[in-house]
Amino acid sequence: MHFRTPLLRRAIPIVTAASLVVTLALTFPRSVTADEDGQRRACSNTTLRGDYGLLVSGIRGAGPGQTESFVGTGIHTHDGHGGLTGMDSTHGQLTGADRNRPVTGTYDVNADCTGTATLFISGVPFPVQTSFVIVDNGKEVKEAVMSPQPNLVTAVQHRIR
Repeated sequence: MHFRTPLLRRAIPIVTAASLVVTLALTFPRSVTADEDGQRRACSNTTLRGDYGLLVSGIRGAGPGQTESFVGTGIHTHDGHGGLTGMDSTHGQLTGADRNRPVTGTYDVNADCTGTATLFISGVPFPVQTSFVIVDNGKEVKEAVMSPQPNLVTAVQHRIR
């Protein structure tokens, strides 16, 4: 009976630690993927294909040393090969409304369903670079502007069927 007590004292922390490791492993997601019917799939440029309606909002540059709050809507058509075209309209706190601006660009999707895009917006003298994540098997894209500074802009796109 004397040798069982030290053995039991050692076993309890080991079992507790093992239980914690299993719980953590089951709690954290393995990766971000487009998910449909429980099957994990890798993403690629072909995951984004078709028309996506979008809503943007945030803060953008409005001239030398100035920023403004703004909102916008638009539609982007992804070709499934890394190219996009579209149209957007925005309304800024200082600059007012700017309607139906043509947009072209490129995008690159990673296997983990993250990606980047470069947008060329009519009337904007520089490209807009974004990072995004694809969710719901390509039905939704959540995007944030990375450059130019001092933009703090987010967009949510939904595929139109």
